[in-house]
Amino acid sequence: MGQRVTGFTLLELMVVLVILGLGAAMATPALVRLADKLGERNERDELAQYLQNLPVAVMNRGQTYRIEATQGYVTLNSVTEGSPLAPPETSAGYPRVWVPRDLEYRPNGACTGGIVHWELSGGRRFSHRLEAPLCRPRSET
Repeated sequence: MGQRVTGFTLLELMVVLVILGLGAAMATPALVRLADKLGERNERDELAQYLQNLPVAVMNRGQTYRIEATQGYVTLNSVTEGSPLAPPETSAGYPRVWVPRDLEYRPNGACTGGIVHWELSGGRRFSHRLEAPLCRPRSET
């Protein structure tokens, strides 16, 4: 008889490729959701950091800074004009913000308190409560 040839048949290779393809197809949606969640968390953290650092920036400038109330959601850039602190980078008009009542930051770093509602680029919404006098942002859903 002849020599024995070792290796895989074409059918065996095709079965392995189909199994790998099915595994990748099942894992892809979960990876996409994870990436979206991480991006959203990053946006939330940047906005909280902006609110956290705003009183210090106002103190350094030594002048009162006011965030005026808005009628519904507007772009962040339209609310933060004249801010002593650069707002987080925005993409395509997001995040959007709704401030139900004026927020005032005084030169000593104290603020009047209130609530800030956010709408992220994915359409998700959340809020930060700012409690006077320190106005540290506390997340709400």
